Amino acid sequence: MQAIRAMYDGKKIEPLEPIRTRKKSEIIVIFPDNEEKDIARITSEHARTLLRGSAKGEHLTAKLLRSRKEDKTLEKR
Repeated sequence: MQAIRAMYDGKKIEPLEPIRTRKKSEIIVIFPDNEEKDIARITSEHARTLLRGSAKGEHLTAKLLRSRKEDKTLEKR
């Protein structure tokens, strides 16, 4: 999975960063409630601390490593 920043003008979504895929893909679009406030408030470090400890015992590290390996394979194409 990859995440990129984009701008929405009310009709279309324009990527602000390169999209590393050549094939047609399903995507998920998320709109923050208050973009400027949320972007300034939630840093990646803060987001990690919010997720830390959730879903213990579900072998998330192993799943994450498998998923990242698949992502690297797709990125090489």
